[in-house]
Amino acid sequence: MKLLSVNSDAKTSKGSEQGYLTGILYLAPSNEANGRQNVCPNASEGCRTACLFSAGRGRFNNVKSARINKTLRFFDAPKDFIEILEKDIVSLIRKADKLGLTPCVRLNGTSDLPWENLGGQKGINLMDRFPHIQFYDYTKNPQRAKLHAIGAMPSNYHLTFSKSECNDKEVRQVLKLGGNVAMVFNTKKTDELPADHIKHEVIDGDVSDVRFNDPKGVIVGLRAKGEAKKDTSGFVIQSLA
Repeated sequence: MKLLSVNSDAKTSKGSEQGYLTGILYLAPSNEANGRQNVCPNASEGCRTACLFSAGRGRFNNVKSARINKTLRFFDAPKDFIEILEKDIVSLIRKADKLGLTPCVRLNGTSDLPWENLGGQKGINLMDRFPHIQFYDYTKNPQRAKLHAIGAMPSNYHLTFSKSECNDKEVRQVLKLGGNVAMVFNTKKTDELPADHIKHEVIDGDVSDVRFNDPKGVIVGLRAKGEAKKDTSGFVIQSLA
């Protein structure tokens, strides 16, 4: 079983233009795998509706099945799962070296798991196992985002907090600490994102996925895609005031 997808979509492929080769782990989000165990414990209703699980290659049944099988393997044999993941990261490093690129890893492509607390066969998390590799993720867990903002997470694990329709208070707290927050706007693909929002600079997060190169204390603007274009929950920012 291969777990990491390497430069598998247009956005992560843009990272190669900046010198990076990205490996992403895609699981079945929320409780999609078995209806019980949840890999996105902080997901809101708007987030679940707008989820990119079925976007791009994810709309194909064989891809969905593969992601579900990965998720079930994670729950049924977590230490074995992480051992396979370690081997995939080693393969990513070798491939990047051959291509003259820098490897980086996003473990929560369609999940929100606390990888900093998950150990493999030797009980060591992946950031400590691969200290020279840059890991990064988006998260809706405010505690994780705040810990990252104050430098209390592994130094090679970058987190961007994600806004939902019901976490405005936490958004402002993370920004105040100097963390970054991803927000989805109803901006058309061909239009510019707003220059600022709630008194913070907005950068274009669609240019590439390498979030660890973003300046601190900014809003990472993303354009609504797929089902998110139909959002009425407040997950997608409709007003740019």
